[in-house]
Parts: sequence; C-alpha cells; structure tokens
Amino acid sequence: MRTQDALATYLDRRADQDRPLDLWWRDDDLETPSDDLSACLGALGEAGIAAAFAAIPKGLTAEAVGALDGTGSVLFVHGWAHANHAPAGEKKSEFGPTRRLSDRLAEIARGRERLDALGRQRAVACFVPPWNRIGADLLPVLGEAGIAALSAFASQKHPAPEASVPRLDTHVDLIDWRGTGGPISGDGFVARIIEHDGVDGPVGILSHHRVTDPGAWNAWRPILRQLSDHPAVRWLSPGEALARAGVEPGIRRQV
Repeated sequence: MRTQDALATYLDRRADQDRPLDLWWRDDDLETPSDDLSACLGALGEAGIAAAFAAIPKGLTAEAVGALDGTGSVLFVHGWAHANHAPAGEKKSEFGPTRRLSDRLAEIARGRERLDALGRQRAVACFVPPWNRIGADLLPVLGEAGIAALSAFASQKHPAPEASVPRLDTHVDLIDWRGTGGPISGDGFVARIIEHDGVDGPVGILSHHRVTDPGAWNAWRPILRQLSDHPAVRWLSPGEALARAGVEPGIRRQV
C-alpha cells in the first residue's frame, strides 16, 4: 500500500471512530539562522504548523529568534550549552546525576533567563533536556528553576517518571539515530505515527533541522499536507499542547 494510502486509511478509521488525532511539533537544537532552519520553517509553514523550537541558550542568537517572526513558533529551554557531562562510556547527558543538583538547577535557571531576554514573549518555560535525558533527582525540583513544564521523548517500553511539573513529551522522532543518523523516509514517518495510535494525549513530532536536508522536507511535505487537510487531525500550537498537559496559561512564560 502506498504511503499516503496507508495514512488515509488510518485517519479515516480514526474519523469513523470519532477519535481525532491531536499532533504538536518540536524541533531541537536551535542556535543560529541557517538554510536548514529556513527549510524547516518553510515546510511547517506550508502545512500551517506552529512549532516549539528547543533553543540552546548559550549559543542562541537574536537573528535566530528573529527568523521565527510571523511563524507562531515559540522557544523552549534546551539545556544550557548542550554539553556532555556524562562519564566516559555512559550515554550522553548534560543534566544527569554526575553533577551537583544545585549546579544543574542554577544552569537551568540561567538558560531560562537568557531565553527570556532574547525571546521575550516567544520564550516558554518548558525545559527540554539535551539528548532527552535528565537525572531522576531533578524531576521533583524543576519548578525551583522557574520551569513550568518538561518535554523529553516518550518511550513505548517504559512509562515516563513523574516530575514536579507537567510533562509534554514527543513520540515520533524523524531522525534515525541508531541507523543512518539521518532523516527517516516518508514511509517511516507514516509508520511511526500509526505505531503510536494508543498514545493518551497529543502525539509529539520531533525533528532536528540541523541534520535534516531539503530532500527530507520535500519527502515529508505531502504527508504534512495530508495530515493538515484531514478532518480527523488537529495540529495543536505549543501553547495548546501545554494546556492539554495541564500547564496553566499564566505560568507558561516566565518573562
């Protein structure tokens, strides 16, 4: 079955069952404007998708923030410098348990404050840990750094641990990290959406514009258009997705 036929069959079935598919989008590692960022914004804009860009505070430039003007997109706090502090041989992590808790909290607060200064009303106090990894000891105290929500990647095998703030996790990663290290195909995109049929709440799509070439965006464009045009699909803005996760409107932004 062709990719778009498989997606149409799936979406029609959800429509018949009165089960709307709520989607939202997060793109990681924003620092500077680039052709890759322009390609990402162009494809999302054509489909009417307002995304959350997880921005690396230390390297974020005002020009990158300006590139989001008119898109409806917002900024999430993506760690501080996206630096690996894990011991040799362990999975990469910037906010794992190997550093003092107070140091990590201070760094998160520092990142949030810099994002506020650059992004102003576009900045949202949602923390995205680099490599989607965070020490368990941070989860109960994230609010102490001025954080209103946590966004990582949801495992299909293991439920995400609770935090002191609501979680808004992503589910469909558009990069084949364990294989080619590059973007997945259109077939893979559709398959991963269908695989997450049982998700309770909005399904988060995760992209990385810095490792996505224009050819991949071109391959995904028909899928994005099909999703946006289908009556069973609702694209949520980051603010709407956060509200669904239980974040109060008044505390989404810390500016």
